[in-house]
Amino acid sequence: MSNASHSPKGGSAKTDTMTRRSILTTAAGLGAAAVAGPAAAQAAQASDEFTGKTAFVTGGARGIGYACAEALARGGANIVLFDIAEQIPEVPYPLASEADLASAKSKIDALGVGCIAIQGDVRDGAAQQAAVDRALAEFGSLDFAIANAGITQIGPLASFTDAEMSLVLDINLKGVIKTVQAVTPAMQEQNSGRIVLMSSVTGRTGSPNFPIYSASKWGVIGIAKSTAMALGQSNVICNAVCPTLVHTGLLDNSYILSNIVPGQTLTFEQFNEAAKSRHMLPVGLYEPSRVGDCVRFLCSESSAMISGDVVDIGAGANAQFPA
Repeated sequence: MSNASHSPKGGSAKTDTMTRRSILTTAAGLGAAAVAGPAAAQAAQASDEFTGKTAFVTGGARGIGYACAEALARGGANIVLFDIAEQIPEVPYPLASEADLASAKSKIDALGVGCIAIQGDVRDGAAQQAAVDRALAEFGSLDFAIANAGITQIGPLASFTDAEMSLVLDINLKGVIKTVQAVTPAMQEQNSGRIVLMSSVTGRTGSPNFPIYSASKWGVIGIAKSTAMALGQSNVICNAVCPTLVHTGLLDNSYILSNIVPGQTLTFEQFNEAAKSRHMLPVGLYEPSRVGDCVRFLCSESSAMISGDVVDIGAGANAQFPA
Protein backbone atom coordinates (compact mmCIF):
# COMPACT_ATOMS: atom_id res chain seq x y z
CA MET A 1 0.00 0.00 0.00
CA SER A 2 1.24 3.43 -0.85
CA ASN A 3 -0.50 6.72 -0.18
CA ALA A 4 0.88 10.18 -0.86
CA SER A 5 -0.10 13.81 -0.73
CA HIS A 6 -0.24 15.07 -4.31
CA SER A 7 0.01 18.65 -5.54
CA PRO A 8 -2.17 20.32 -8.18
CA LYS A 9 -0.85 20.41 -11.73
CA GLY A 10 1.88 22.99 -12.12
CA GLY A 11 2.84 22.99 -8.44
CA SER A 12 5.12 20.83 -6.30
CA ALA A 13 4.38 18.74 -3.22
CA LYS A 14 7.08 20.59 -1.30
CA THR A 15 5.76 24.05 -2.20
CA ASP A 16 2.14 23.12 -1.51
CA THR A 17 3.06 21.55 1.82
CA MET A 18 4.98 24.61 2.94
CA THR A 19 2.10 26.88 1.85
CA ARG A 20 -0.45 24.78 3.72
CA ARG A 21 1.81 24.66 6.76
CA SER A 22 2.26 28.44 6.66
CA ILE A 23 -1.51 29.04 6.50
CA LEU A 24 -2.22 26.67 9.37
CA THR A 25 0.60 28.03 11.49
CA THR A 26 -0.47 31.62 10.90
CA ALA A 27 -4.05 30.81 11.83
CA ALA A 28 -2.93 28.95 14.92
CA GLY A 29 -0.60 31.76 15.91
CA LEU A 30 -3.28 34.42 15.48
CA GLY A 31 -5.78 32.39 17.47
CA ALA A 32 -3.30 31.74 20.25
CA ALA A 33 -2.24 35.39 20.35
CA ALA A 34 -5.87 36.50 20.64
CA VAL A 35 -6.32 34.28 23.67
CA ALA A 36 -2.96 34.49 25.40
CA GLY A 37 -0.99 37.37 23.87
CA PRO A 38 2.47 37.56 22.25
CA ALA A 39 4.01 34.69 24.19
CA ALA A 40 1.57 32.21 22.63
CA ALA A 41 2.31 33.53 19.13
CA GLN A 42 6.03 33.04 19.75
CA ALA A 43 5.37 29.47 20.90
CA ALA A 44 3.42 28.78 17.70
CA GLN A 45 6.30 30.13 15.61
CA ALA A 46 8.77 27.90 17.45
CA SER A 47 6.93 24.86 16.06
CA ASP A 48 8.31 25.62 12.58
CA GLU A 49 11.89 24.56 13.32
CA PHE A 50 11.75 21.70 10.78
CA THR A 51 9.67 23.34 8.05
CA GLY A 52 10.86 22.24 4.61
CA LYS A 53 12.71 19.21 6.01
CA THR A 54 11.78 15.57 5.56
CA ALA A 55 11.89 12.61 7.95
CA PHE A 56 11.95 8.92 7.03
CA VAL A 57 10.55 6.79 9.87
CA THR A 58 10.52 2.99 9.85
CA GLY A 59 7.91 1.20 11.93
CA GLY A 60 5.96 4.43 11.73
CA ALA A 61 2.40 3.09 11.80
CA ARG A 62 2.06 3.03 15.58
CA GLY A 63 3.87 3.14 18.92
CA ILE A 64 7.29 4.74 19.17
CA GLY A 65 7.66 5.11 15.41
CA TYR A 66 4.44 7.06 15.08
CA ALA A 67 5.32 9.15 18.16
CA CYS A 68 8.63 10.14 16.54
CA ALA A 69 6.89 10.99 13.28
CA GLU A 70 4.29 13.10 15.07
CA ALA A 71 6.91 14.97 17.11
CA LEU A 72 8.84 15.88 13.95
CA ALA A 73 5.65 16.75 12.07
CA ARG A 74 4.65 19.10 14.87
CA GLY A 75 7.95 20.83 14.19
CA GLY A 76 7.00 21.24 10.53
CA ALA A 77 8.76 18.26 8.93
CA ASN A 78 7.29 16.28 6.06
CA ILE A 79 7.00 12.62 6.99
CA VAL A 80 7.56 9.33 5.19
CA LEU A 81 6.01 6.45 7.17
CA PHE A 82 7.51 3.07 6.26
CA ASP A 83 5.93 0.05 7.94
CA ILE A 84 5.30 -3.59 7.10
CA ALA A 85 1.68 -3.04 8.22
CA GLU A 86 0.83 -6.72 8.13
CA GLN A 87 1.32 -9.73 10.35
CA ILE A 88 4.55 -11.73 10.09
CA PRO A 89 3.35 -15.29 10.85
CA GLU A 90 6.34 -16.09 13.06
CA VAL A 91 5.77 -13.08 15.34
CA PRO A 92 3.56 -14.22 18.25
CA TYR A 93 1.79 -10.91 18.94
CA PRO A 94 -0.12 -8.44 16.74
CA LEU A 95 1.93 -6.14 14.53
CA ALA A 96 0.69 -2.91 12.97
CA SER A 97 -1.95 -3.25 10.29
CA GLU A 98 -2.78 -1.45 7.05
CA ALA A 99 -5.51 0.35 9.01
CA ASP A 100 -2.90 1.52 11.56
CA LEU A 101 -0.72 2.88 8.76
CA ALA A 102 -3.65 4.65 7.13
CA SER A 103 -4.67 6.14 10.49
CA ALA A 104 -1.11 7.32 11.14
CA LYS A 105 -1.01 9.05 7.76
CA SER A 106 -4.37 10.71 8.40
CA LYS A 107 -3.18 12.07 11.74
CA ILE A 108 0.06 13.39 10.25
CA ASP A 109 -1.87 14.98 7.36
CA ALA A 110 -4.02 16.79 9.91
CA LEU A 111 -0.91 18.54 11.24
CA GLY A 112 -0.54 20.39 7.94
CA VAL A 113 2.63 18.74 6.64
CA GLY A 114 3.23 16.40 3.72
CA CYS A 115 3.00 12.68 4.44
CA ILE A 116 3.70 9.57 2.38
CA ALA A 117 2.71 6.16 3.79
CA ILE A 118 4.51 3.17 2.33
CA GLN A 119 3.89 -0.46 3.20
CA GLY A 120 7.27 -2.16 3.18
CA ASP A 121 9.59 -4.53 5.02
CA VAL A 122 12.87 -3.22 6.48
CA ARG A 123 14.47 -6.55 5.56
CA ASP A 124 14.11 -5.46 1.93
CA GLY A 125 16.90 -3.00 1.24
CA ALA A 126 15.64 -2.23 -2.25
CA ALA A 127 12.21 -1.31 -0.85
CA GLN A 128 13.80 1.05 1.64
CA GLN A 129 15.89 2.65 -1.09
CA ALA A 130 12.81 3.10 -3.27
CA ALA A 131 11.02 4.79 -0.36
CA VAL A 132 13.94 7.16 0.17
CA ASP A 133 14.06 7.94 -3.56
CA ARG A 134 10.34 8.73 -3.49
CA ALA A 135 10.82 11.03 -0.50
CA LEU A 136 13.53 12.92 -2.38
CA ALA A 137 11.40 13.17 -5.51
CA GLU A 138 8.32 14.47 -3.70
CA PHE A 139 9.85 16.59 -0.92
CA GLY A 140 13.29 17.51 -2.25
CA SER A 141 15.45 16.42 0.68
CA LEU A 142 15.98 13.67 3.25
CA ASP A 143 17.01 15.31 6.50
CA PHE A 144 16.07 12.89 9.29
CA ALA A 145 16.06 9.10 9.43
CA ILE A 146 14.51 7.30 12.39
CA ALA A 147 15.29 3.57 12.24
CA ASN A 148 12.67 2.27 14.64
CA ALA A 149 11.14 -0.89 13.15
CA GLY A 150 11.66 -3.91 15.37
CA ILE A 151 10.15 -7.00 16.96
CA THR A 152 10.75 -8.85 20.20
CA GLN A 153 10.66 -12.39 21.55
CA ILE A 154 10.89 -13.73 25.07
CA GLY A 155 12.42 -16.86 26.58
CA PRO A 156 15.71 -18.44 27.70
CA LEU A 157 18.59 -18.36 25.23
CA ALA A 158 18.62 -22.12 24.67
CA SER A 159 14.97 -22.13 23.58
CA PHE A 160 15.38 -20.26 20.28
CA THR A 161 15.69 -21.96 16.92
CA ASP A 162 17.91 -20.73 14.11
CA ALA A 163 14.87 -19.34 12.30
CA GLU A 164 13.66 -17.46 15.38
CA MET A 165 17.09 -15.93 15.97
CA SER A 166 17.44 -14.95 12.33
CA LEU A 167 14.03 -13.26 12.28
CA VAL A 168 14.90 -10.91 15.13
CA LEU A 169 18.39 -10.15 13.89
CA ASP A 170 17.23 -9.64 10.30
CA ILE A 171 14.63 -7.06 11.36
CA ASN A 172 16.17 -5.38 14.39
CA LEU A 173 19.80 -5.23 13.29
CA LYS A 174 20.10 -5.86 9.56
CA GLY A 175 16.95 -3.82 8.95
CA VAL A 176 18.54 -0.87 10.74
CA ILE A 177 21.75 -1.30 8.75
CA LYS A 178 19.71 -1.24 5.52
CA THR A 179 18.00 1.96 6.64
CA VAL A 180 21.38 3.60 7.17
CA GLN A 181 22.56 2.34 3.79
CA ALA A 182 19.46 3.74 2.08
CA VAL A 183 19.71 7.25 3.53
CA THR A 184 23.48 7.72 3.50
CA PRO A 185 24.01 8.80 -0.16
CA ALA A 186 21.39 11.56 0.00
CA MET A 187 22.69 12.90 3.29
CA GLN A 188 26.27 12.87 2.06
CA GLU A 189 25.24 14.73 -1.08
CA GLN A 190 23.37 17.31 1.03
CA ASN A 191 26.29 17.49 3.46
CA SER A 192 23.78 17.29 6.32
CA GLY A 193 21.48 14.89 8.10
CA ARG A 194 20.40 13.36 11.38
CA ILE A 195 20.05 9.63 11.96
CA VAL A 196 18.49 8.20 15.12
CA LEU A 197 18.60 4.45 15.70
CA MET A 198 16.19 2.87 18.17
CA SER A 199 18.06 0.68 20.61
CA SER A 200 16.79 -0.29 24.07
CA VAL A 201 17.78 -0.46 27.71
CA THR A 202 18.52 -4.10 26.86
CA GLY A 203 21.17 -2.78 24.47
CA ARG A 204 22.95 -1.39 27.54
CA THR A 205 22.48 -4.32 29.94
CA GLY A 206 22.01 -8.04 29.53
CA SER A 207 18.55 -9.62 29.61
CA PRO A 208 17.89 -13.27 30.47
CA ASN A 209 14.29 -12.90 29.24
CA PHE A 210 15.12 -11.18 25.93
CA PRO A 211 18.60 -12.45 24.98
CA ILE A 212 18.36 -12.28 21.16
CA TYR A 213 16.48 -8.99 21.26
CA SER A 214 19.16 -7.67 23.63
CA ALA A 215 21.93 -8.78 21.28
CA SER A 216 20.24 -7.04 18.36
CA LYS A 217 19.95 -3.80 20.32
CA TRP A 218 23.60 -3.91 21.40
CA GLY A 219 24.40 -4.23 17.71
CA VAL A 220 22.28 -1.15 16.93
CA ILE A 221 24.48 0.88 19.27
CA GLY A 222 27.55 -0.36 17.40
CA ILE A 223 26.03 0.72 14.09
CA ALA A 224 25.17 4.15 15.54
CA LYS A 225 28.72 4.75 16.69
CA SER A 226 30.23 3.42 13.46
CA THR A 227 27.88 5.57 11.37
CA ALA A 228 28.71 8.68 13.39
CA MET A 229 32.41 8.08 12.73
CA ALA A 230 31.95 7.30 9.04
CA LEU A 231 29.66 10.22 8.20
CA GLY A 232 30.88 12.92 10.56
CA GLN A 233 32.92 14.69 7.89
CA SER A 234 29.75 14.92 5.80
CA ASN A 235 28.05 16.78 8.66
CA VAL A 236 25.77 13.81 9.32
CA ILE A 237 24.96 13.10 12.96
CA CYS A 238 23.98 9.66 14.25
CA ASN A 239 22.89 8.63 17.74
CA ALA A 240 21.16 5.70 19.42
CA VAL A 241 18.22 6.03 21.78
CA CYS A 242 17.55 3.53 24.58
CA PRO A 243 14.04 3.53 26.04
CA THR A 244 13.14 1.29 28.96
CA LEU A 245 9.52 0.15 29.33
CA VAL A 246 7.20 1.98 26.94
CA HIS A 247 3.46 1.43 26.64
CA THR A 248 3.25 0.05 23.10
CA GLY A 249 1.85 -3.01 21.37
CA LEU A 250 5.30 -4.62 21.57
CA LEU A 251 4.92 -5.02 25.37
CA ASP A 252 1.18 -4.75 26.02
CA ASN A 253 0.03 -8.08 24.58
CA SER A 254 -0.87 -11.55 25.82
CA TYR A 255 2.40 -13.08 24.58
CA ILE A 256 4.51 -10.82 26.79
CA LEU A 257 2.12 -10.80 29.75
CA SER A 258 1.96 -14.61 29.84
CA ASN A 259 5.73 -15.13 29.55
CA ILE A 260 7.44 -12.24 31.35
CA VAL A 261 7.22 -14.19 34.65
CA PRO A 262 7.69 -17.96 34.17
CA GLY A 263 4.62 -19.91 35.17
CA GLN A 264 2.47 -16.83 35.69
CA THR A 265 0.25 -14.63 33.51
CA LEU A 266 0.26 -10.97 34.53
CA THR A 267 -2.39 -8.38 33.98
CA PHE A 268 -1.20 -5.18 32.37
CA GLU A 269 -1.73 -3.43 35.73
CA GLN A 270 0.63 -5.91 37.43
CA PHE A 271 3.21 -5.42 34.68
CA ASN A 272 2.89 -1.67 35.09
CA GLU A 273 3.49 -1.94 38.85
CA ALA A 274 6.60 -4.03 38.19
CA ALA A 275 7.82 -1.36 35.77
CA LYS A 276 7.51 1.23 38.51
CA SER A 277 9.94 -0.77 40.63
CA ARG A 278 12.43 -0.72 37.74
CA HIS A 279 12.28 3.07 37.33
CA MET A 280 13.66 5.56 39.81
CA LEU A 281 11.02 8.09 38.85
CA PRO A 282 7.45 7.28 39.97
CA VAL A 283 6.26 5.99 36.58
CA GLY A 284 5.44 2.62 35.07
CA LEU A 285 5.28 2.03 31.34
CA TYR A 286 5.41 5.54 29.91
CA GLU A 287 3.88 6.83 26.70
CA PRO A 288 5.71 6.71 23.33
CA SER A 289 5.50 10.51 23.09
CA ARG A 290 8.31 10.67 25.65
CA VAL A 291 10.59 8.94 23.15
CA GLY A 292 9.30 11.16 20.35
CA ASP A 293 10.26 14.24 22.36
CA CYS A 294 13.82 12.95 22.76
CA VAL A 295 14.12 12.13 19.06
CA ARG A 296 12.86 15.61 18.18
CA PHE A 297 15.61 17.07 20.37
CA LEU A 298 18.24 14.92 18.65
CA CYS A 299 17.05 16.26 15.29
CA SER A 300 17.15 19.89 16.46
CA GLU A 301 19.94 22.44 16.32
CA SER A 302 20.15 22.24 20.10
CA SER A 303 21.84 18.83 19.74
CA ALA A 304 24.21 19.79 16.93
CA MET A 305 27.33 18.65 18.83
CA ILE A 306 25.92 15.29 19.97
CA SER A 307 26.94 12.42 17.70
CA GLY A 308 27.93 8.80 18.23
CA ASP A 309 26.20 8.88 21.58
CA VAL A 310 23.70 6.69 23.39
CA VAL A 311 20.79 8.56 24.94
CA ASP A 312 18.92 6.74 27.72
CA ILE A 313 15.23 7.39 28.22
CA GLY A 314 15.15 5.42 31.42
CA ALA A 315 13.01 7.26 33.98
CA GLY A 316 16.09 7.01 36.15
CA ALA A 317 16.72 3.30 35.67
CA ASN A 318 20.03 4.16 33.99
CA ALA A 319 21.23 5.65 37.29
CA GLN A 320 22.15 2.06 38.14
CA PHE A 321 24.55 1.77 35.20
CA PRO A 322 28.32 2.21 35.64
CA ALA A 323 29.42 5.78 34.92
